[in-house]
Amino acid sequence: MTRLFVQPGDWVAVEEPGYISVRQCFLGQRAEIQPISVDVKGLKVDVLNQCTQQFKLIYVTPSHQFPTGVVLSLSRRLALLQWAQKTGTLILEDDYDSEFRYDKSPIPSLQSLDRNDSVVYIGSFSKILFPSLRIGYLVVPPALIPIVCQARWLCDRFTPLVEQYALTDFITEGHFERHIRRIRRFYNQRRQVLVKAINQYLGERATILGENAGIHLIVKLHTQLSEEEMIKSAHKVGVGIIGLTPYYLQANTTKEFIFGYSSLSESQIIEGIYRLANMKEFRCNAANK
Repeated sequence: MTRLFVQPGDWVAVEEPGYISVRQCFLGQRAEIQPISVDVKGLKVDVLNQCTQQFKLIYVTPSHQFPTGVVLSLSRRLALLQWAQKTGTLILEDDYDSEFRYDKSPIPSLQSLDRNDSVVYIGSFSKILFPSLRIGYLVVPPALIPIVCQARWLCDRFTPLVEQYALTDFITEGHFERHIRRIRRFYNQRRQVLVKAINQYLGERATILGENAGIHLIVKLHTQLSEEEMIKSAHKVGVGIIGLTPYYLQANTTKEFIFGYSSLSESQIIEGIYRLANMKEFRCNAANK
């Protein structure tokens, strides 16, 4: 999509913080990138309205913003679509894991709300099934179908058909819907274990963000330790956490970390949080913050 629609020097808007690999794609095309900040309601469309650049496209993850986990509110979705129509900007909607929502029904996608052919919807089966399947899909406005099909033919004419036929049967026979319900319950149980462990062992030393969707949490740790010091100390006790700093284009001083739980057992989750909470460096610096 980047090679199709972005030329060197074109302006592209992205979420701040946001997905690193997508930024690299835009930079590889020598685009100019404008970060747009995110709050508890998702992308701040009012900030977007204040920009003077003519954007070629904007990349968003409205169903579960990566990495913060917030969900773009319905009012902001409508405002974003209105902005896109007014400015002639194409929206790339990456709906990479909307199936994992635990507190309520998902908000309609931007693509389903779009009435002006402003949205290209990007989906994948990597998280809901397994990454090695390597099957994704696009929902594009009718006017873009010929150019997207031609580009697809030029780039890759050899995608295995057996997996696609098997996936088609898996969906049409109802197995996919049953799988989603089962896996959602599975991850929801692990999520609840993680939230409970954080509340029990970390208490006021941690604030959980974006806990009702996806397969990771963002945890703000209240400590005088720097992000790098916290990561190194956690590594010493066998716990892996990822800081959010690399996901920002602009300077960031928040001490927020990604806590993934999809590949961990419940006992590993509890043990990991217990070890993190009892690190000497964390206890001392949290007490003196």
